[in-house]
Amino acid sequence: MTWKKAATLALKFAIPVAIIAWLANHIDWAQLSTQPKDYRLLACALAVAMIGLSLSFARWCLLVRCQGISLSMVEAFRLGSIGFLLNFVSAGSVGGDLFKAIFLAKQRPGKRIEAVASVFVDRGVGLFGLLLLVALGLMLVQPSHSTEIDREQMQQIKAATAILTTIGTVVLCGLVFGGKGVDRLVRWGSQLAIVGPVVAKIGPPLRMFHAHPIAFLVSIVMSLGVHSSMILSMYLIARGLYSDPPTLIEHFVIVPIGMLAAAMPITPAGLGVYEATIEWLYRIVPATTTSASGTLVALVFEIVKVAMAAIGTVFYWTSSEELRESVEEAEEAEEDEDDGEVSEPSVEKEA
Repeated sequence: MTWKKAATLALKFAIPVAIIAWLANHIDWAQLSTQPKDYRLLACALAVAMIGLSLSFARWCLLVRCQGISLSMVEAFRLGSIGFLLNFVSAGSVGGDLFKAIFLAKQRPGKRIEAVASVFVDRGVGLFGLLLLVALGLMLVQPSHSTEIDREQMQQIKAATAILTTIGTVVLCGLVFGGKGVDRLVRWGSQLAIVGPVVAKIGPPLRMFHAHPIAFLVSIVMSLGVHSSMILSMYLIARGLYSDPPTLIEHFVIVPIGMLAAAMPITPAGLGVYEATIEWLYRIVPATTTSASGTLVALVFEIVKVAMAAIGTVFYWTSSEELRESVEEAEEAEEDEDDGEVSEPSVEKEA
């Protein structure tokens, strides 16, 4: 590893550590240490989060099978667990996706593009489900203790959510339910000068879901289940630590917005960004002022995620040599991207 790559990696982790340290300085630790805690609720939070994570693995397995690729549920859980672990050592939450795309494509030589497409569609379906929850939550709850600046920022979030949800709905409906007109549009796009080769490669695999509309709708419902589980887990953590946390309905506004912020490729697994967003939303969203610290609740939720990622560690150390090579390829691809180098993953080259 060159000094430049080492400095970039150190910076990735230094930023979230600095943000978390600054936020932690504003937590009333003395009050927290004296108030009662319900450890049963904290244990339930871990169990609920595990259910949500498992549901996300099952969703990816369903989407892979829609592409005509055989994938057992056990293998989907194994690859998904390692991918979840890798999210903690890369910027944002794309490291695990890259690993799954590379490994699955190497395992299915005749279905390389379809394998890669399944990963991107899985991420798209997940983000679409998150946008739906954000839109629903913003309709049900209005921030009560916000300043003029806070209200302006919330209006920007509402506008962005409405635009992205509309675009996502139109694109997904077109790809899944569109007829011959969409196929002609894909063929036309494949002839364009710059994006044509990309459209020609990913267009047909994405259109495969046209033959599986029910399965695709089920995947969206599963996405809602995944995110709802994570929201409930956060709420249980808040209830386990504080007597007056925001309500469950208010968490359906707070947590999805925090997840969207953490999904941006800024810091490893969104650390720091997620905590700062949750702290801000804990201050302006609840109808009744709460003594709960959004920073602390978010940090405990991160600990829950780390506990779940430990399962991926077990799968990694017991994995085959080929699987570890895929992990290394994913890491190298991300390092090349950080350096600004244009290098295709071996998956795309062989495809």
